Amino acid sequence: MFTKRLPLLVLLATLFFPALSNVAVAADDENCLMCHKYRKMGRITEEGARKYYYVDEPEFMQTVHFNVKCRDCHDYIDRIPHKEVAEGVNCAKECHIKNPATGKFFSHKMIDETYQKSVHGRPKLPEGTNADMDKDKPYCIYCHINPKYNPGEKDPPVWITKRCVVCHEDEEFVNHWYSHTARRIKEVMREPKEVVALCSSCHEDEEMMHKHKLEGKALHAADSYKASFHGSMVKLGWGKPAHCLSCHADADNYFLSVHDIRKADDPKATIHPDNRHKICAKCHKGSGKNYATIDEVHYNPHVNHPIEFYVEEFFFWLTAGSFFALILLITLDHNRRMWDKIRGKGHGGHW
Repeated sequence: MFTKRLPLLVLLATLFFPALSNVAVAADDENCLMCHKYRKMGRITEEGARKYYYVDEPEFMQTVHFNVKCRDCHDYIDRIPHKEVAEGVNCAKECHIKNPATGKFFSHKMIDETYQKSVHGRPKLPEGTNADMDKDKPYCIYCHINPKYNPGEKDPPVWITKRCVVCHEDEEFVNHWYSHTARRIKEVMREPKEVVALCSSCHEDEEMMHKHKLEGKALHAADSYKASFHGSMVKLGWGKPAHCLSCHADADNYFLSVHDIRKADDPKATIHPDNRHKICAKCHKGSGKNYATIDEVHYNPHVNHPIEFYVEEFFFWLTAGSFFALILLITLDHNRRMWDKIRGKGHGGHW
């Protein structure tokens, strides 16, 4: 039914929606934007939440999926207007192009399988007894389109694109493919502040952490990191400090490892006691297993050592109070001397 009506729909769209006859048709040859171009298109769910189904085509054309047909991902749609969508897109499905290395259609299946085994892994639609817990966990799009981690495509750096244009000649082609490939090379990975902001969006939520039975250091992981030396360097923008993924992902296989973050007691985890010193040695050359026992990164005396915390607080306020008192004394003494000088000048130098 869908196939038979497609030519008629294309003709009607070309006649009555001229704007779709150039760029839009090239990106949307099945005319999904005939409806999804309207900004207010959406509905109110049974829970009272707003759901918008608007697609901003100029913005979509700047994404890595700009040349992917809608139904390559939304393959459950077989008619227009289509029925209510209940399942959503599964990122592990086969893609629109063939992998030249294998001759098979490209798929994120391998990455999805790796992610499912990680501490964050969950199915697309949480089901079963753990459904309520699973829905808190980040699915692919939580990170990959999160403005905290992906604040918008930046202009391709000239020092990369100009080199590509020498052979590929077409600058527009190079800029498009930069967003899919070159932007992901190690030299242009996400900024530490973006990574910390993304991880903190969940790990600063104590209610969520309690729900997932994360207690002790794990409960306050985001706060304790931000209070650490590495966290301070991230905040101030100094150098290239270690951020969350610097330790929780393996730098030697970074792009796969970021999808495979494990619990600390998992022997495969980068932060397992047997592996932790290897991560430290990436930056702190020559450090051994004893160095890794220093618990500075997520050290939180308020939780783990309350006596030390209150002693530290006491000396902080003692030092701050002494400094304030010293400044006050210097100020009062200065004012007295100035007043003496003025009074002395007007009264022959005597009171």
